[in-house]
Amino acid sequence: MPTSLGRATVAFALLLAGCGGHKGSGGGDGPPMFDTPLSGGAGSGAPTTCIVGTQGCLCDSTGGCAPGLTCETQPSPRPPLCCNGTDCSSVSGTVGGTCSMNTGAPSCTPGVTIPHASGTNDNCGYPAASFVESTTLVGIEASGGGQQPAIIHVWYNDEHALTLGCATASNPVTPLSPDPAAVHYPQTGDPACTDTMARPLRPVIFITDLSVDPSCKAGDMQNGGPAYDPVAIFGSWKSAAEDASHVGTPATADPAANHWNLTTQADPVPAMVMSKGTQAYSTELRFEVGLISGHSYRIQVIAHDGDQNHGGDSGELCATFCAGTGMLCDPGVIQCVDNPDGASCPNGTSCVQGCCLPVIQ
Repeated sequence: MPTSLGRATVAFALLLAGCGGHKGSGGGDGPPMFDTPLSGGAGSGAPTTCIVGTQGCLCDSTGGCAPGLTCETQPSPRPPLCCNGTDCSSVSGTVGGTCSMNTGAPSCTPGVTIPHASGTNDNCGYPAASFVESTTLVGIEASGGGQQPAIIHVWYNDEHALTLGCATASNPVTPLSPDPAAVHYPQTGDPACTDTMARPLRPVIFITDLSVDPSCKAGDMQNGGPAYDPVAIFGSWKSAAEDASHVGTPATADPAANHWNLTTQADPVPAMVMSKGTQAYSTELRFEVGLISGHSYRIQVIAHDGDQNHGGDSGELCATFCAGTGMLCDPGVIQCVDNPDGASCPNGTSCVQGCCLPVIQ
């Protein structure tokens, strides 16, 4: 299921250094949705920030939704949304975190940038010694935003297979069958399961809106930000078991080595990424998020190889992504400041995430 989105705004990042922390989220994956369900979207039509494929949010890059939901066309200017029958309403909650409210019309330069490590800290700004397997995350790409889902590709490579999650009777982990395999909306086990350092044992991303405060880390794992699961996985993986305290123990046995065979459904692996990952086990993780065009986002990726050395052999990677075209509003749409009375917008429109958009009755 390769993405059909263009990659004009895509850049890939090789790992600079790992970043660590002291506080895990312990899950926090309830159905995160958007904040203004009846409003048209800002930034080329995005209804608002949300996790792609879930109810009331953007359909994914294949035109699909999570199991049990269908992709339904909406009145202009809204793009298609994932619905439960005729119900396209959202649940409460927004994606990621931010340090302050947006009070104007943020903008950013399209693409991906990678913060530099400094002193004893890694490129996330945390002590570099806290994570011992950050070299397993060998690359990241990002594209989209606005009407199209923002797609984040993460590549993993190690001498051990990726741990997809902790399997329980009520929260299974998608089995690897065949090997390698391609699965859309994989099951990642118990969302409360962590390693011995309280970090999620399944692969996840954390998101922070940096549009107002470029130094913000509110959505990071270390600050209790919500963790978001991949919408697709390609290649090789394994599962873990957990104890009564929800501390996981990854399987010691790996599947057959797949090297860079990620199946024909995976996205092309950049040559530079492949050259940096020469171990036996490889995986592509695809995350999809509804992000506002023109806003900058901090993306923090966490993954485990399952050795359980030094608290779980976890790796981490951070990047900054400018979603969409770099323009907050569509051409001809008035930018505005969100306020309760909507006085900054013409009659018949309201200020939605910095843009004056038609009110949907």
